[in-house]
Amino acid sequence: DQSVSLALQRLYNDQKSDGGWGWFSRDRSDALVTAYALIGLTEARQNGFQISENVTELAIRFLQERLTQETLGPRPSRFALNRQAFLNYALALADAGNYPRLITLFDRREQMSTYARAFLAMSFYEVDPNQRDYINTLISDLNSRAIVSATGAHWEEAVADRFNWNTDTRTTAIVLKALVQTDPTNG
Repeated sequence: DQSVSLALQRLYNDQKSDGGWGWFSRDRSDALVTAYALIGLTEARQNGFQISENVTELAIRFLQERLTQETLGPRPSRFALNRQAFLNYALALADAGNYPRLITLFDRREQMSTYARAFLAMSFYEVDPNQRDYINTLISDLNSRAIVSATGAHWEEAVADRFNWNTDTRTTAIVLKALVQTDPTNG
């Protein structure tokens, strides 16, 4: 409890006036760092810690503004789509998901990495777990990409996405989380 409380105080202290966080306290706000901070705050709240509503609302607003600024043109890069999937997941987890935005990403899922599809499935689940069509399609996509061996299954990306801090090990972990979260009997 003490470690979490200290971490929360540090997050509160390092939040910028625009609602985001940077790599370091003096850096400008970064969407990826802010999404991770928002996920941490949300998980702390879900585990019984008191979280400042103002801090959370500022972070949500920062990410929503970044998503609005990052319009997806006719040919967005894989990395931009992957980033959008992650930012939307952070927002969905914080009860600030945007269903139309998720559908727009769903329509471009073929251009996304496997881990981003897993984030998208979890986002749909967080926004409305009863809307199974989108979730089931994404889970089917994930299952079809599994690499099965005698010792188990894992997932690998066709293209490395270091821009969004991803590795094949992280992809496997995110896919497993999506499978278990969207269907707790899975596994």
